[in-house]
Amino acid sequence: MSGKVRLTAVLQKVTVSSYCHPDCAAHPLTMILMAPLTALLLALSGLEALVLTQEKPISVSLGENVKMSCIYSSGSWTMSWYQQKSRGKPRYLLADSSRSTGLPSRFTYSKSGRTTYLHINGVTADDEAVYYCACAGCSADHSHSPSSPTLTLLPPSPTELSMGKATVVCLAQGFYPDSVTVSWEKDGRTVSDSEVQTSEAQRRSDGTYSTSSMLTLTSAQWSSGRPVSCELRHTALSAPLKRALSQAECGSQG
Repeated sequence: MSGKVRLTAVLQKVTVSSYCHPDCAAHPLTMILMAPLTALLLALSGLEALVLTQEKPISVSLGENVKMSCIYSSGSWTMSWYQQKSRGKPRYLLADSSRSTGLPSRFTYSKSGRTTYLHINGVTADDEAVYYCACAGCSADHSHSPSSPTLTLLPPSPTELSMGKATVVCLAQGFYPDSVTVSWEKDGRTVSDSEVQTSEAQRRSDGTYSTSSMLTLTSAQWSSGRPVSCELRHTALSAPLKRALSQAECGSQG
């Protein structure tokens, strides 16, 4: 494969004194229009006078590997990487032990001290985007330590089953920071994103987060007795957290 792809990260120090989640319309992002496949590393953090050091621009050929860094000057935080394509909204990619469902395996994460890295192996034209890092879950209160989620699976209601539908709910609660990956399995295969509906993580009064994900089946699929499972990946978990549920386990509820 021929051609060159330019990866640009402005060499500068950025001081950020306020935080807003990437989905917030008022977040303090300064978007800089640059050459194709722009890697603009931005810090979103509640740390006062957090300094981000960025790299010099580099050029790579299509198919080559690239490593982008995000260096923060103080504290110990879970940094997440996001991708924003032209006219699109930011998309969460990955963090320490969490990654977006369906993200190609050529995107990987590593960390050394206060530097986190986004690796892209075999760069393609489809990778053209703005890339930036964010301090996952940071807020004005930095006292909260990482917390792993609890996972609860809720079966379909009898009323819903009588209408020919069956919705299984995966409830994740009590996690911090707010980046969590939810995936489903049924009939031994991973369920595609189009078959599930997962809510944005919501902050709770204790500072942790919760989210829910719904898998919709037909009542016949549920009544077959084959289990469905929900899996959570989060930076505070040493291994993925997984639960399975079937009609047989729910007795009169299915």
